[in-house]
Amino acid sequence: MMNRPAAAQTMTLPEEIPGDTVVTAILPAAAYASDVGFLGSAIYTRFRYHPLAVPYESMTEVRVQASTKGLLDFRIRHDMTETFGSSIRSFWMLHGERYPNENYFGIGNRTPFDDDKWDDQYYFYDVIRLKAEWSSRYNLYQRGRRGGRLDLKGTISFSYQDPDIADDNLLGSGNERPRGSDGGWMNTIGTGLLWENRNSEAAATRGNRAEISFDWASPWLLSDYPMATLSGDVRQYVTLPVPYFYPVLALRMAGSRAFGSIPFWEFPHLGDEYTLRGYPQFRFRGDAALFYNAELRTWVYQYHPWALRIGVHGFHDAGRVFHFDDGDALDDIFNDYHRTFGFGVAGSVLTPDFILRLDVGFSDEMYRIYANIGYMF
Repeated sequence: MMNRPAAAQTMTLPEEIPGDTVVTAILPAAAYASDVGFLGSAIYTRFRYHPLAVPYESMTEVRVQASTKGLLDFRIRHDMTETFGSSIRSFWMLHGERYPNENYFGIGNRTPFDDDKWDDQYYFYDVIRLKAEWSSRYNLYQRGRRGGRLDLKGTISFSYQDPDIADDNLLGSGNERPRGSDGGWMNTIGTGLLWENRNSEAAATRGNRAEISFDWASPWLLSDYPMATLSGDVRQYVTLPVPYFYPVLALRMAGSRAFGSIPFWEFPHLGDEYTLRGYPQFRFRGDAALFYNAELRTWVYQYHPWALRIGVHGFHDAGRVFHFDDGDALDDIFNDYHRTFGFGVAGSVLTPDFILRLDVGFSDEMYRIYANIGYMF
């Protein structure tokens, strides 16, 4: 079932799912993730497809999660590619969670790590987060209905953090606690440009994507920490001509730079399922972060009547942060990179736009297991 040319493996509209179709699923899921323990989830998804809407007309996801280490997580996401009949694509999200094992290792690219302190919970603290976000994309240029497009982005978000600081952990034991230790509101507006030229947003086999964005936390939005962040993200996808498997090489380079009164939880960071897999969450924080990811993906089994796919992938991640108070400079851009590697499995059913993923990443300090929705990029 997998001895097919690369283009046929994409499973995109209109071949696999006819127009004017609604695909709904309720999926119970159980997994293990290193930072939260054994995880139970209930996920509701609803995709509405129409022949003239790419990649779909609308998508709704509701997710509820709880874990043996005390994680409680609830989120709602909704994506409309044509908002109220207009050419504006809009996305909104509501998210609330209690995260029991957030990490703080200090600020900088060379912060120390000790196995005994890790076992004694020295780097850990509890946090409650709330966030509401709305973003939109307005098309500035379109090269054919399914060709490349350039979009203008706009975003507004309101988020709140309440860290639980203890005197026996790193965050609370220092002589001077970092900015943001008392929590507070981070309310932002943002804009940016997005170039999209992939043949699939969920599992691209060819094409590219590039984004640049600027976010500003303004006092007149009642943000407790006036700051700004400039970010960039470039991705490329190539199908390799290897018979039978036709693997996809996915490449990404991304970075960000923060300015202003930055709370410690808003510093650009590395170390999670979206940056360096294999390091603890938020292992490195700094004024700026630069990283790249490389993945080799292939589907090893497909059953088309159910749109069922099972795949495997291997990856390599690398990056570093810059903390200019420590003497870092842009001259260090090619030095002191942290590197990780690993492998994972992915699967989808009923629709090719909904993918479940499990990764195992290895660093020079430990290994980490991640369970998430969708490919990393």
